[in-house]
Amino acid sequence: MTDETLRNDDDAAWRADGDRNGWFLPNKAAWPLRLPIVRWLRASLADYRIHRAASQWASAGVGLGPPNQRDLWVIYAISRGWC
Repeated sequence: MTDETLRNDDDAAWRADGDRNGWFLPNKAAWPLRLPIVRWLRASLADYRIHRAASQWASAGVGLGPPNQRDLWVIYAISRGWC
């Protein structure tokens, strides 16, 4: 399996998740924020913030569980430069 095939399979699964759950992407960021290195940094920072918030709630005993799946879905789109 090549990287291109894997990328297409991942993208298809991502699209199917969005369609199944009725999710939509936020507005696109400005083009400089969608450049490869910048979008990777944006996705990493968003992922860190989401997981940090989830762990703070869990340590407070609230028990809200893991990050929202839609948030992770949007982070994937950020890493691809789609938003």
